[in-house]
Amino acid sequence: MTTANLLEPAAFSPDVGIGQIHVTDRYGDEVYADTACSGEKKTLGGPGAHSRELVASPRTNPGDPPPAADRVDQVAREVAAEAPSPSLAQSLTERLLLEEVPCKEEPPGHWVYGRTTTLQLAPDVTASWMGLYPGAFNTTGRAPEGKEPCGGIAVLRSGSHYGVLEVHACLGTAAMDHVVRTALSQL
Repeated sequence: MTTANLLEPAAFSPDVGIGQIHVTDRYGDEVYADTACSGEKKTLGGPGAHSRELVASPRTNPGDPPPAADRVDQVAREVAAEAPSPSLAQSLTERLLLEEVPCKEEPPGHWVYGRTTTLQLAPDVTASWMGLYPGAFNTTGRAPEGKEPCGGIAVLRSGSHYGVLEVHACLGTAAMDHVVRTALSQL
């Protein structure tokens, strides 16, 4: 299991207005959830897996989710794991990404993910991310064209390491791209 830290608070530039970011490391909690969409928790790694929460408040809850006492204080969550081989890590990241695709179509008024953006830093170092669009932007059942996302989700792979990065802070395309590239370079 990897305990690599994908993001540090400095990855979020001061101009996004988050303020001070606190980091909470968690072990034995290798899940991430898109409960409002698919209703299931996904598991990475095994017992003792490492996840990190970046929150805008020092007040946290011990339970899952969220660790921040107030949901609005959630900034990001990262979960990383190591597969036995690079080919298995690639298969797992492809599966994780496909599990998020249904969240691109939801009834109007429900949040949705937008188009998938893929970044490649090397042949076996890639990330795919989808911006999140709040329900107020979803008037047709899909993400609107020409609007900026408000955070999102990324699935990352570097060799045999893979992970999921959920960004809850309201970041647009350029900021999301920067944060995902930063996390990918640390994986």
